[in-house]
Amino acid sequence: MQGIHRRSVLSGLGFGAGALALGGSAGRVFAQGEELVVVATGGAFEKALKDHFYDAFTQATGIRIRPVAASNAETWTKLRAMQQTGRVEWDIVTAWPEDLVAQAALLENFDCAKISSLAAQAVDNACTGRGLLRTLGAVTLVHDARKFPNGGPTTWAEFWDVNRFPGPRTMPNAGAPWWPLMAALQADGVDKDKLFPLDLDRAFAKLDQLRPHITVWWRTGDQSQQIFRSGEVSLGMIWSGRAFALQKEGMPIQVSYAGAPPNTALWAIPKGARNVQASLRFLDFFTGRPEAHVPFSDAVTFDTLNKVALSRLTPEQRKDRVTTPENSRQLAQMDATWVAENRAGLLDRWNRWLAR
Repeated sequence: MQGIHRRSVLSGLGFGAGALALGGSAGRVFAQGEELVVVATGGAFEKALKDHFYDAFTQATGIRIRPVAASNAETWTKLRAMQQTGRVEWDIVTAWPEDLVAQAALLENFDCAKISSLAAQAVDNACTGRGLLRTLGAVTLVHDARKFPNGGPTTWAEFWDVNRFPGPRTMPNAGAPWWPLMAALQADGVDKDKLFPLDLDRAFAKLDQLRPHITVWWRTGDQSQQIFRSGEVSLGMIWSGRAFALQKEGMPIQVSYAGAPPNTALWAIPKGARNVQASLRFLDFFTGRPEAHVPFSDAVTFDTLNKVALSRLTPEQRKDRVTTPENSRQLAQMDATWVAENRAGLLDRWNRWLAR
């Protein structure tokens, strides 16, 4: 797959701390009352987008942002239904790298040159034509330190060790079954850089061993946080940004990047969207505001596409980020093209396995 690739994106982050000039946001004048419908994951993440981008965009352009919360699976199911009826109500959606291949027929192929701030402000390969890099994180192994006073699990093999590390567990059921399957293969001894093509028989057999100890299969980021707050689970696999947000709330959540699948999110424009030009205006606005990316990135503990903002983060802010070398080298290698090509069959098998 061309465009977004974890290693190529990370290689674009070795830059100095000097600020670069802000690219312009040239474009037509938009009428007061125009609206963009933007789909993300809701909750605290949506609030951070509103606080640092949505409201400022409305103030600068007069274009309102109406946020919609949806999971990855819901996004593509609803978008496909909208396109079949000829009424696409969403203007910008959240996509994963594999979606740019698997859902290509649902997405506009826009001109990256329309995003005037891209060259000066963004990391390399941030725009593919079907997607613009939004955030970089990982799907990490976490545990509540209060439940493991002698130290909790830090590898997927340890996560599977229910005798040494007893307790109710959680894993995602959020439209990306390859995440728990990647963890299962590592727990069974497969090297993190040699997971693909996924050996599904081996992975599901390993998941069979752990399944009785998974008390919640979370569907949304908010749910993954709430079950830790309530004490319903004590260890699990959740998005890094959500885990660090729990830390900021004062919870003693410990996070391990060892073998974590990368979690890259992009902005994309649906084919048939009513406001493509306004959407491109927003993508340009989002790209070119390092002064907003710094507090946004700190709030959600994800890295973003803005290389100027990344250079301004303090060492304390950088230590937990996925693009910090000591963290990024621990990540599992992902093959987004394989996932895209095998997604339908994989989801079908996953759903049948969960329903057993």
